[in-house]
Amino acid sequence: MGKLDDKSSIGETESFKEDITVLKHCDNKNASENGQSQFRNAQRISVPSRQTPFKSPRFLSVNIDKPTQSNDKQLGRHSSTRSPHNSDRSISGTFVKKECARCFRPSNVSKRNNQKTVVLVDEEELETAVADQVDQNIRDTKIYYPSRDDPEAIEICYSDMQCLTPESYLSSTIMNFYIQYLQKPTSSKATERCDFHFFNTYFYEKLKRDVLSKADKETSFVKFRRWWKGVNIFEKAYIFLPIHESLHWSLVIICIPDKEDESGPIMLHLDSLGMHSSSIIFDDVRSFLIGEWKFLSQERDPPEIPIADKIWKKLSQKIGEKVIEVPQQRNEYDCGVFVLFFIERFLDKARDRLKAEDLTMFGRQWFRPQEASSLRKKIMDLLKQEFKRAYEEGKCISDR
Repeated sequence: MGKLDDKSSIGETESFKEDITVLKHCDNKNASENGQSQFRNAQRISVPSRQTPFKSPRFLSVNIDKPTQSNDKQLGRHSSTRSPHNSDRSISGTFVKKECARCFRPSNVSKRNNQKTVVLVDEEELETAVADQVDQNIRDTKIYYPSRDDPEAIEICYSDMQCLTPESYLSSTIMNFYIQYLQKPTSSKATERCDFHFFNTYFYEKLKRDVLSKADKETSFVKFRRWWKGVNIFEKAYIFLPIHESLHWSLVIICIPDKEDESGPIMLHLDSLGMHSSSIIFDDVRSFLIGEWKFLSQERDPPEIPIADKIWKKLSQKIGEKVIEVPQQRNEYDCGVFVLFFIERFLDKARDRLKAEDLTMFGRQWFRPQEASSLRKKIMDLLKQEFKRAYEEGKCISDR
């Protein structure tokens, strides 16, 4: 009985295996047909993707479980950042499941979303392209400050602003720009009260090379006078003279007192590192003042001088000098910024003519070093405004 049961069991087992084989064959056939159909759906949907800016199926598959409105936002944000190569690699993974194919079946929704996104992407790209072009045009602009017609105009390129970045040394171009800016009547209250004269950053070097180093100094000095042609420097209340030597900037201020004071000019030297030799600079500047004094004294009709006669006659012996104690820079590259800040702060505080008691305004506590260092940003902002204005004016002229 047991053997018969065993044979029957074996027969049933073999019969069950045959049924399983048939079932597997049918399932494989159905699965193959479904897979081909699914692949055909995937191909149909992905064909136009190369012609659209958001063609990545991988990107589309990210949004398949989200509402249409959400898809619009994500398409607009990501369509321009997807790579075509990444898109092709993700096709097979996108359409493996039937529900994925069903999500993309409504082609009218997909097209509507595509059209919206194309418009957004085009607008963003256009705005970016226009902004980049405007920025490049501004960078290519060259300005002349304060104006092209000014005989002392400073020519400035956009690249000149590089020296205003942190830890950079200021160039003569930027120094002279801000010196010109400080001469504008609206830039300081002091310029409305006092009479100033500013020499540019090249003056001191030219004085030493073209006059003081020559054998015939008097003849050389007469030629050199074109630097202040038409200006009587002894009528000025203050004369500013930037000094540049050994990769360092310092400042000399020549002060012309009132007649009532019965004192001669006084030279002040301001150095934020104490690096320059004040005695050598004083000797050179004194030679300049004496040379001008001799030239004016020989004229038949000498100009009016706000200096007492008894002082004027012995001016070469009456020129004073004083090294001024000032706040010190806390790095090695802010010397030019400090010189400009010296000028600006002096213009704000000095009276019409310097008095002896005015020297007390100086000192290590005159201002905080951070105030001088922050001048970089102010100059940078001023120049950017000038470049933008010059570009817009040039554009208006070209559009006419």
